[in-house]
Amino acid sequence: MKFIKKNKWALLASFFIPLLLMVIVLAMTGIYWGSSRSILAGDAYHQYVAIHSLYRNILHSGGSSGFLYTFTSGLGLNLYAFSAYYMGSFLMPLTFFFDVKSMPDALYLLTILKFGLIGISAFVSFKNMYQKLSKLIVLSISTAFALMSFLTSQLEVTMWLDVFILLPLIIWGLHRLMNEQKRWLYFVSLLILFIQNYYFGFMVAIFLVLYFLARMTYEKWSWTKVLDFVVSSALAGMSSLIMLLPMYLDLKSNNSDALSTLSGVFTENSHLFDLFAKNFVGTYDTTQFNAIPMIYVGMMPLALAILFFFTKSIRLRSKFAFLGIIAFFVASFYLQALDLLWQGMHSPNMFLHRYAFLFSLLLVLMALETLSRWEEIKTWHILTISLFLITGFLATLIF
Repeated sequence: MKFIKKNKWALLASFFIPLLLMVIVLAMTGIYWGSSRSILAGDAYHQYVAIHSLYRNILHSGGSSGFLYTFTSGLGLNLYAFSAYYMGSFLMPLTFFFDVKSMPDALYLLTILKFGLIGISAFVSFKNMYQKLSKLIVLSISTAFALMSFLTSQLEVTMWLDVFILLPLIIWGLHRLMNEQKRWLYFVSLLILFIQNYYFGFMVAIFLVLYFLARMTYEKWSWTKVLDFVVSSALAGMSSLIMLLPMYLDLKSNNSDALSTLSGVFTENSHLFDLFAKNFVGTYDTTQFNAIPMIYVGMMPLALAILFFFTKSIRLRSKFAFLGIIAFFVASFYLQALDLLWQGMHSPNMFLHRYAFLFSLLLVLMALETLSRWEEIKTWHILTISLFLITGFLATLIF
């Protein structure tokens, strides 16, 4: 309660700024409540609106048709296993208040609400992780996180958005586990992620291992912290088997577990300056095939993340650790084997590089570390970074 009273206006702003910005941008494209156009593009049109309608119908039946199995899809569908990826959203019960014909408006409402929830989740988490930072600074970073290009370019995949509500809480929980030996927030938020979206949970789990090891370089190695991390993560994973095991058996019975094979060494359409191109505001190619990663999270977080390497109080080994994670991401964007590894060895159909949001998250976390040590940043550091970025963007245009 004390945190809410102290930050009430910032909390409201962190929710409404991303929400209202998305409302404005969508309205500029002709998408608004009751409009003839909608966000139902691609799978949202062919699948997600039908899934939300099914969920709504189950609620209106009083649960008599059940959440375990449905006969509305061909010869039947294991709805319990199906929900491990498609029906885990916190907000799906709101479909109860819509009829089937107005389901596009329901998805519009759920989408903009999720952007607001991502913003407030990020603000609460980042402010608690870095309490000395001003509200305005944390608000700007949380807004950048909520409006990263990975989300705005693929907002029609509505079940992905819920992951980003949980993601800041998981990172905050990891910080609490490492700094205060408090485990519950990390365990519960990670457990919910695994239950809600096992696919993104797998990617986040890989990132958490890398991020944990990088943060362990900040101080003397502690086997107690390692044990805390391993046990808490393992318990979250095992507790989620109540959802993951039926899902796995369902996929196996439908022969959906075949692994993709490599077609070459490099990912398609890779170019030397892709990372610069996709870190520039408004850059967009496609969410279909031959797309390069959606990693834009704002020029300010990008510059601050680079300034991370100029801070004196961060040990050299820590800088190398974070540089190693960045190098691993870059290699993953360009090498097919690593690209497939992140995605469970299954080549995605459209929406490529689905782990790219973790690169954006890493930039945000490094930016927060830099801001917490801002007194160490000199003018020549800022000028050097500015020159580096300008040179990179110009090279992208030329080559």
